[in-house]
Amino acid sequence: MFDRAAPTYDAVAGAYHDHFGVRLVELAGVRPGDAVLDVGCGRGAVLVPAAARVGESGRAAGVDLSPAMVSLARERVAAAGLDADVHVMDAEQLDVPDGSFSTVLCGFGIFFLPDPERAVAEFHRALVAGGSIGLSTWGAEDERWSWEDDLLADVVVERRAVRRPFDQADDLAALLRGAGFEDVVVRSEHHDVSLADADEWWAWKWSYSLRGLLEQLPPERLEQLRRDASGRIATMYVDGSLPLRLEALIALGRRGDSASP
Repeated sequence: MFDRAAPTYDAVAGAYHDHFGVRLVELAGVRPGDAVLDVGCGRGAVLVPAAARVGESGRAAGVDLSPAMVSLARERVAAAGLDADVHVMDAEQLDVPDGSFSTVLCGFGIFFLPDPERAVAEFHRALVAGGSIGLSTWGAEDERWSWEDDLLADVVVERRAVRRPFDQADDLAALLRGAGFEDVVVRSEHHDVSLADADEWWAWKWSYSLRGLLEQLPPERLEQLRRDASGRIATMYVDGSLPLRLEALIALGRRGDSASP
């Protein structure tokens, strides 16, 4: 599904992944000379600023399960004149040596994983003693758009991309502490974007994980969904556009100095 979404991923509704990617790199304290692994790198929203921050004296690597995302991330890193290794890899089975990175980052990816506990244990293993972890997830939804949930309330599909949302700070902190991370803190970050119209809203819904749900709906249900949404959206314009506030939860922690979690 992410292979199919890759061409428009973060290309509509503003490049909000870029905004939060930069913030994740900043808050995780990535420095020149660091060795950074970006897990679930997508098109490079975290990987590009991480590679820029570590510089020529450091090392950046990105992994993603989607070959299309990996290809686009490579292109973006190269276009920025940066250097990073980008590979197809499973977050729950990282093919990296123990203690090979000083920072592991995962932007908006942990909630897709069937076994997030296994993944964060892998993140822990990949870090040097004292190394840093930084994860981002989505927090509270903009209440002005809560009607979207109502439109989809009756939808029953075989597969949903999000396994566990980790949209509560306590859940995210518990996940990291359970893997042995110390000094765990979770902070909230907000970012405002604007949609041009109902057509951009519809294109946006096909550009990220919700696409996996929409692809399972019959054409007539999709048309009904789009009509109902357009009616709601018609009442939401402010100064000619559609405001949307996004909240991200950013969890930070540190691997302890001992060899075992």
